[in-house]
Formats: sequence, structure tokens, C-alpha cells
Amino acid sequence: MLRSTFLGFQTASRALSASQICLDVTGNNIANADTAGYTRQRVDLVSISSSGYTQKYTTTGATVGYGVEAVGVSQLRDSFLDLRYRTENAENGKLETIVTGLTDLENIFDETTSEGLQTQLTNFLTQLQALSNSPTSSDIAAIVRTAAQQVTQIMNTYSQQIDQVQEQVLYGLSNVTVNNDFNSLVQNIAGLNEQIREDQTHGNPSNELMDERNILIDKLSRLANIKVTSTPETLSDSITIERLSISLYDALTGTEIGLVDDALYNTFSVNTSGGNVSIELNSTFGAHETKDITDHITGGTIKGYLEIINGKGAFADTAAGESSFKGAPYYESTMDTFAAKFAEIFNTLNATEDTSTIPSTITPKPLFEASDGSTSITAGNIQLTDAWLEDATYLTTTKDPDSGTGGSDNILKMIQAMNTKHTFLVDPADSASILFEGSFEQFVSGTISDLALDISLNKSYAKTSDTVITNLFNSRESLSGISLDEEGVNLMAYQKAYNAAARFMTVIDEAVDTILSMGLVGR
Repeated sequence: MLRSTFLGFQTASRALSASQICLDVTGNNIANADTAGYTRQRVDLVSISSSGYTQKYTTTGATVGYGVEAVGVSQLRDSFLDLRYRTENAENGKLETIVTGLTDLENIFDETTSEGLQTQLTNFLTQLQALSNSPTSSDIAAIVRTAAQQVTQIMNTYSQQIDQVQEQVLYGLSNVTVNNDFNSLVQNIAGLNEQIREDQTHGNPSNELMDERNILIDKLSRLANIKVTSTPETLSDSITIERLSISLYDALTGTEIGLVDDALYNTFSVNTSGGNVSIELNSTFGAHETKDITDHITGGTIKGYLEIINGKGAFADTAAGESSFKGAPYYESTMDTFAAKFAEIFNTLNATEDTSTIPSTITPKPLFEASDGSTSITAGNIQLTDAWLEDATYLTTTKDPDSGTGGSDNILKMIQAMNTKHTFLVDPADSASILFEGSFEQFVSGTISDLALDISLNKSYAKTSDTVITNLFNSRESLSGISLDEEGVNLMAYQKAYNAAARFMTVIDEAVDTILSMGLVGR
């Protein structure tokens, strides 16, 4: 029994149509070879089966399919590569932000391009040595006072500049990264979700919108540690659409906090009212136990900013959840500790002692005080006392009653104090909380070295992360990017397929013509 007369035309027609669509998609790929974020597309082809419902008239014996059909145009993406890339992107964003913040701090303590604290301490020591040779010289005493004043002023400057770094980083976190970048991205992604849903509901392709959304998701992944989930949602027997959601994912605790759910989105805000800067969730969907989600931000630029702003290092109360990273607060507290110890040592040495009484009477003669009148001396408020500013000879040169006014034994003690090993405590009330042991100059040198080491370490991590993220990007591009050579080969292949389908149409036409001509035989 002959098959349906026009079945061959249908097969050829479908082949022509499929080849034409393949040519169109290949041309679109070539046209977008340099388009940022464009994902390579392919035609989804399926073979039409000859099987189906049992019919009254069937063809017995060998049967073939009914040709090919293009059921859609899909993107070539690997969700696993996307996950790895975005995870590494968050780590890279954090590291580069940390390096930038620490470098800003390093510029404050830079001793190579400007005269810093080490230089001023050396100058102060030199002037004390000069005074020890001429303890009655008021001119040299005035020079010592000026050198001491320069030490306090450089400490004041360090404190002010550290505060400025914190303010700059806080501005970058709040006004740029959170309020502008992050919140705009989640809002725009939610808007694209709504557009994509609308298009897919009406059977329209949405690949270009999905490309735009993927670009935004990649940008979002650099700001925070996110997890992207795509699930199919069935609207009817013939329509299934994609539902995309994004959450803040804390891998350490497994906590997921919703950021985007289809057209819904949650935003962040920065809270500076407490002791630490925190990130709060402005929730419009989902149930969350607390607004403060700072502890669940483990990566991205936001995390890098938080480490610089909140990192207290050895001064952190880890039991209260404070960051032990060495950020701006750590170096500010370090300089406060230095200033307090420096003032304590020299204020104690300058006090006078009356041994004629039992017990002897100690009369304080402080050289340094807090500019704000408080009892706690810090790098930000340390200054010379009014008494020393008014009288350069206020400095106690001797405590030896037998030396008269020409002794310099106390100046020698001050010189010794500059070179003596001191114990600097994190908590003055806890003798076991040792921050550093060494001379004043060693303390400053050690602080600068620690900062340089932290920068070097984080730069090394960032460099490794750069390599990893570059390799992942290249792996994604090898699948999703456009190769003009490969597309050129595809173009020729689809053109030949189109020509072959056209030739097949001609052959079928000739065969049908032959059958129709059989009725004219014998006339």
C-alpha cells in the first residue's frame, strides 16, 4: 500500500523550515559575537514520530518518521559553572575590597614618603639625649617640648586619618554599594522576572531578557554571597515557565534569606546606630527572625566593607559576635593603646618625689593629657599639658637631691624608657591580655609590619581568586560564548541542509508527477 501521497512534501517542508530557523539562529549568534553578556543560542530539533493513535487505515511493513520540527530556541549555559563563577566572584569582591581598605590604612602609616611616628619618636629621643648633656638649658628644653608636641600631633593625625578611612568606607558601603548598586540590582532582576514570565506565558521567546538578567545576577554575586534557584512552574498542560529566585546563602550555617522571588524583592539598609555597622533586611516577602542579617553576609564587596569598618582584631569581643579581622577599628585601638602607654610612662617619670616624709610624697607633674578633659588618653586626644606648654623647664630633669639643679638622672631614665621593653595590654585591667611587648619604636614598626603582611596576604588571596575566576569565565565562554569559526561551519552545514531539503522537495514533486501521469497511459 502506498503511503499518503503528500507526506513527502510535509517532510521536505518541515526540513526547509527547520533549516531556515537554524540559519536564522546562527546568523543571530554571529551578529551578537561582540555583545556583552550574550549567550549562544541553539535550535531545539525533535524528530516527528510515525507512531500515534491506532487508525482505520494503516500502512503495514516498514514506516518512517514524519520529518523534523523546531520546538524552540534555547541558550547554551551550564548552571554548575554559573554557580562556581558567582561563588568565586563573591570571594573576589570581598578580597579586593579588603585590599583597597587596608592599602588606605597603610598610606596613613607610610614612613617612606613622609615623616611619620617613627621619625618623630627618633627625633624626641635625640633631643632628650641632647638635654641630658645640658639639663639646665632652657633652649634645649624647649626643643624637647617641640619634639614631644610633634609626637602627639602625628598621633592626632593618625587618629583623624583612620576616622576618615572609616567614613569613606562607610559612605561606599551605604550610599554606593547597598543603597544604589545592591538595591537597584534586586529591583531590576525582579522586574525582568516579571517581563520574562509575561513573555513565556504568551509563548514568546525571552532569551535576550534572560541574558540581561544573567548580567545583573553576575553583578549581584560580586556584592554578596547569593544562591540562584530556577524551578519550572506549570501554568497549563501546554505552558510551563521558569520561576527564578535568589537568596542570600550562608554556607556555614545553611541559612537562606530570600532576596528575589519572581517579581518580589527585598532590599538592604545600613544601620550605624549601634557599636558596629550592621546590614538590615527590608522585607516585603518571606518570614525572617531578625532584621539584622550581618552575620549571614560571608562574601562579596559588602563583606569586605564590613571587615574594614567593624574589624577590631585583638580588641574584638568575639563572644558578642564582633569581628576579629584587623580593620580600621583595630588600628585605631592600637594607636590609642600606644598613646595611653606613652603618656603613662612619661607622666610617671616626670612626677616628683619628696623623700623627707615617711612614706615619701609623690607629686604628679603630668606632661601629657587628654584634650577633651577626659581621664582616658587616646591617639585622638593626646596633647601636652598647659603647664609644660607655658614652661619648657617643667620637665623634671633630676630626682637626685644631691645633684642640685644640674642633674640629668631623670632625663636618662626617660631615654632608657624610650628603649626599654614595655607591655602593651588590650585591656588595662587584664594583665594577661598582651597586645605587644617591646619598645615604643618596635611597637610602631611591628604595627606597620603587621599591616603590610595583612595586605600582602590578602593580595595573594585576591591574585589566586583572579586566576580561578578567569578560568571559570573562560570555561563559561567556551560553552556560552560565540566562536565565529564554529558558527561559520554551522552556517555552511545548515545551508547545505537547506539545499538538500529543497532538492528533496523537487524529487518528491517529480515522483508525484510521475504517479499522476500514469492516468494518461493508453489514451
